[in-house]
Amino acid sequence: MSTREQLYPGDLLDDRYRIEAPIAAGGMSTVYRCVDLRLGRHVAAKVMHADYADNPVFRSRFRREARSMARLSHPNLVNVYDSVMGEQDSGEPVFLVMELITGGTLRELLDERGPMPPHAAMSVMRSVLTGLAVAHEAGMVHRDIKPDNILINGDHTVKLADFGLVRAADHAATEIIGTVSYLSPEQVEGADIGPASDVYSAGIVLYELLTGGIPFDEGDPTDRAFARLSEDVPAPSGQIAGVPTLIDALVATATARDVSNRFSDAGEFLAAINDVAEELQLPAFNVPIPEHAAAHRSFEQAENTDLLTGVLNNTGVLPAVLAAPVHASKPTDTQVWEGPLVAPPPPAHYEQDHQDAPVDTYDEQYEQQNYAPGKPVSNRSGWKIALWSGLITALIAAVALGGWWFGSGRYGEVPQIIGMGQAQAVTTIEQAGFTATTSQEYSDDIPAEQIIGTQPPGGERIPKGSNVAIRQSLGQPAVPEIPASGSVQDFRGLASERTLGLRVGEEEYSDSVPAGQISSTQPSPGTVVATHSTVTVHLSKGPAPIKVPKLAGLSQDKARDALEKAGLRVRKVIPEFDQKIKKDHVIRTSPDSNAELRRGDEVDLYVSTALEVPDLKDKTLDEARRILGDAGLTVGTVTTDEEATSRNGQAVVKTAPAAGKLIDPEFNTVDLVMNGKVIVPSLMGKKVSEAESTLLDMGLNVDIDGKDNAVVYSQSPKAGSKVAVGTTVTIKSIG
Repeated sequence: MSTREQLYPGDLLDDRYRIEAPIAAGGMSTVYRCVDLRLGRHVAAKVMHADYADNPVFRSRFRREARSMARLSHPNLVNVYDSVMGEQDSGEPVFLVMELITGGTLRELLDERGPMPPHAAMSVMRSVLTGLAVAHEAGMVHRDIKPDNILINGDHTVKLADFGLVRAADHAATEIIGTVSYLSPEQVEGADIGPASDVYSAGIVLYELLTGGIPFDEGDPTDRAFARLSEDVPAPSGQIAGVPTLIDALVATATARDVSNRFSDAGEFLAAINDVAEELQLPAFNVPIPEHAAAHRSFEQAENTDLLTGVLNNTGVLPAVLAAPVHASKPTDTQVWEGPLVAPPPPAHYEQDHQDAPVDTYDEQYEQQNYAPGKPVSNRSGWKIALWSGLITALIAAVALGGWWFGSGRYGEVPQIIGMGQAQAVTTIEQAGFTATTSQEYSDDIPAEQIIGTQPPGGERIPKGSNVAIRQSLGQPAVPEIPASGSVQDFRGLASERTLGLRVGEEEYSDSVPAGQISSTQPSPGTVVATHSTVTVHLSKGPAPIKVPKLAGLSQDKARDALEKAGLRVRKVIPEFDQKIKKDHVIRTSPDSNAELRRGDEVDLYVSTALEVPDLKDKTLDEARRILGDAGLTVGTVTTDEEATSRNGQAVVKTAPAAGKLIDPEFNTVDLVMNGKVIVPSLMGKKVSEAESTLLDMGLNVDIDGKDNAVVYSQSPKAGSKVAVGTTVTIKSIG
């Protein structure tokens, strides 16, 4: 049979598994109660929805679940019998055949009875962790531990199911996958996922079993997910009385935010639970079976169809008598079909076991209603009996006729149309005697264009001719585009049409969006989000102010470039002396640096006029005058330091101000200090003309007794002597 067709009771999967009734449906697959015609036993078939059957990603996940579950065998794990993938794009069904659980889910038990006493919660967790430990020992991580994936069989055995998100521990994906309320911190952060992530989720389950609620249950899904990154799970004893401190410690360790402080895997968590149970001497406990589980309703529906009396190979499509899906109030991704409505029994509770009863089965006892016996019928008057018999017969006929009109004749049952196409759904409703309209709504669980159900729900009896609205899924909503008006009110209307809420966040600057209009949203437009999510809008404050950059110390050209790059302009350059800033470099700005301006505003630059005293050491007086003039400076006083000595003749030994100092161009004179002594050079062997030139350049006088080409053979004072400038040096020559 093609997955493009709706599956009905009586349909065959792989010519072997005959569908009796649906049990539950999720976003990716539907679970059916089936009969294995080859082995004559009941099984559960998990059939992938048609929209995903040809998707390689979903097929891979489905295949991974089949392989993962097939590798594991344990009483606390749901057994896998068979899997059929079919060829991609063939239209053939993709399904998994599993052990049929005849009890229900832990979620259904919690919904019926509420929080458990400590000994009951610990018993449930023993079984869950025993099965999970088998997976961890095989190198697998479940990644979606929650009450909806914990099943209770008809023999009270607790089993772990739904390995659709399982991954090998050494190939753990980092995308956020799982159910928000039970995510570990590392799943939220997108970090590597290991067995300790399952331990965290199991710790949340233990918390829920004890308190009846979940931590971090305020805000939208994103708020709830990220709360666990900064907050610890509260102690169960703070939420409900009667929880021992040791069990508080178990929950705290299992849900530690730091992975290194958590139980490393399910085996370690299980060992700790066993130790605490022994320490507290907790009694044994048989987990009750939910009384109103989907599995029970699937039995009732299967019996009502009388399918088992038909021909085994009948593949005809039979109408499904199902009620509309009801969304669970607890955090779950799974929806369950309700069966026929019956009066519920009195609320069941978990009871403390008696001292003489080693095992607590918690069978519910219901009080029998006592009826007073009626007055005996007298047979003393035959004609009266005949008269009353006639009247009663007439009355019965009248009531039957009226009942037909007020019941079957006037009223009809809203048909079940889940899974049908739009045209078929309209035809089915009209053939049942009603008018059909279509309403579209967003759904987190049902893919777009698929039928969610009807309003009134299927199975209800309403007057014929009434309108029945076909609820068609639009899938999950996307954040709307920001309207051209930029108006919050207009955007709120668009968001409301998509079930989305709105909050106004902090304002932000924008060069392109006028002040007061929406400049951005979080999540961004077009992002697909869960229904009833909250979108944060940020309003524009207009263009961001521009801060005047710090320009002090920069050259005038570099300062101009920096201002233009920031979006500002130079208005004027104002010269000003500053003894710390070199000439043509910026002293300050007006407005000052870090002042906020608008793009295009002007800034004044104050530029230094300071002149720097050059280094004149060992320069002659003439050289010093020339260098100072080039620097815009003049020679002031020239003095002699009689004790200062130079080998190069008379030269500058120091200046006032000193070299490198910055001075005001209005006071631009520099005083020079010259040396008063020189060191007589060695003239021996030099020609007379050369010796004379050397001495004169050094400021010394010369007494010569020879010709220019003669060679000096004697000098006085001798070489190396310190003499005053102007001293006469006598030289003697030969030749």
